[in-house]
Amino acid sequence: MKFSKKTEYGLRFLLALAELSEGRFMGIYQISLRHSIPMKFLEAIAVSLKKGGLLEVKKGAGGGYRLKYKPHEVTLLMVFDCLEGSYKKELNITGDISSNQKAVALILNETIDGVRGVLSEKTLFDIQKQYRDLNESLMYYI
Repeated sequence: MKFSKKTEYGLRFLLALAELSEGRFMGIYQISLRHSIPMKFLEAIAVSLKKGGLLEVKKGAGGGYRLKYKPHEVTLLMVFDCLEGSYKKELNITGDISSNQKAVALILNETIDGVRGVLSEKTLFDIQKQYRDLNESLMYYI
């Protein structure tokens, strides 16, 4: 399974916001530059995440974006559904379909549910922890 750049950039954007001190807003331009995310793409992602209820926006001086929730409250499933749309659409296993179609639909539905289950268990906090662990392993001590 492959995730789109939209999801990858969206998670990187949210991780950048999660690293801010609580209550601070950050402009999209700074995030775009610091994290090498194309500005126009990031703007579209921010709109989707705001519509999905994950971001707060403040206009004017000192404005920008910030997370609406704490990192441990934001699941990857919430982010995925905001950016990719819900993949909850189940394949039809009723009506006049062959056993072949029914078997495939059942397995694909089970797979979709499994992926959604994994995404619902992982949070931005888990990504933050991974990020910190990676940075710790890169530290040089003199």
